[in-house]
Amino acid sequence: MAEKKGLIAYETQYGSSADVAYWLKALIGFENHVDVKTYKQVLTVAPYDYVIIGGYARWEKPHKSTYQFIERFHDELTHKELAYFLTCGEIDETIIIYMPGKPPHLSSGRSYFFHILEQFPQLKPVTLGAFGGRQVNRYLNPKDARLIWILGKTMPADKVGWTGLDMWESLIPERVEAFANDIRTRILSLAPLQAEAVKKYRSFWESLQPGNLTDRNKQRLSIRPWTSTQSDKRCYFTRLRVKANLDKAVSLLNDWAKQNDIELKEAKKTYYNTYFIGIKQYNGKALSMHIVTADVIEDPGNVHVSLRCYANPKIRGGAEADMKKAVASLQSDGRKLD
Repeated sequence: MAEKKGLIAYETQYGSSADVAYWLKALIGFENHVDVKTYKQVLTVAPYDYVIIGGYARWEKPHKSTYQFIERFHDELTHKELAYFLTCGEIDETIIIYMPGKPPHLSSGRSYFFHILEQFPQLKPVTLGAFGGRQVNRYLNPKDARLIWILGKTMPADKVGWTGLDMWESLIPERVEAFANDIRTRILSLAPLQAEAVKKYRSFWESLQPGNLTDRNKQRLSIRPWTSTQSDKRCYFTRLRVKANLDKAVSLLNDWAKQNDIELKEAKKTYYNTYFIGIKQYNGKALSMHIVTADVIEDPGNVHVSLRCYANPKIRGGAEADMKKAVASLQSDGRKLD
């Protein structure tokens, strides 16, 4: 069998995508032919059997440079095996974003690819990766610095990991390694690298630089809680993880909906998560509950679930009670974790 030749084409704003691109080359194997080039260094994709396209996220989708690269080589890319990756800030694939004037929608992690997959339907990536990234706060450009400030004021406290840090990271190494193993097994027909074998390549990401120059005890990476409940004037939210798979979690939610007279609609389904909207009348008013089940690469054997209701506390009491019943059902029979 002839050796397959690969290209990792990337664009980077602050360096995270470049670090990941060369990390992926090492994980795929230096003995395998993989070129690593920025978008502007690529004259043609014709010599390659597969192309890995990577960049960074802006406004819940890849940066425009990724769209421009795909448009430039679109016809050639239809004949290649493809994979896409992103470095991004938010990686929780149970996230539902609600912005005034727009309907709630699934966001974050691999869900940032929804738009580009719709934009280029002829291109069918073998795998998707969204890993998180790194931001050095003191060197952000003015536009990004203001965006980070706005997010810090508007996001839930447990989602703002960069407060007080000069350098903040959200990247999960296991996600990069799983993506590389997808390339190895699904494109190159090679054996996956085992956990111990891949750890030596984490030096492509790990840094001796501190999270804060004046307080070197501060860690760059803030591990967010997998289990959390929040209640405020805008939303009731709970997130949990249970010992189950996606199919089991979906089955339990369907049973819960039937038992509590909730109309459960599947709004979006991917291979890694499913987004449901549950609708029920409470005191004559229809309320929506937004529920997401997700596989998390770094937590194998378990499924993560989030439930939300965007309504004033005075009218959402019944929905809160029903969502607590859903949590109890998901956690029953020894499935409860944390």
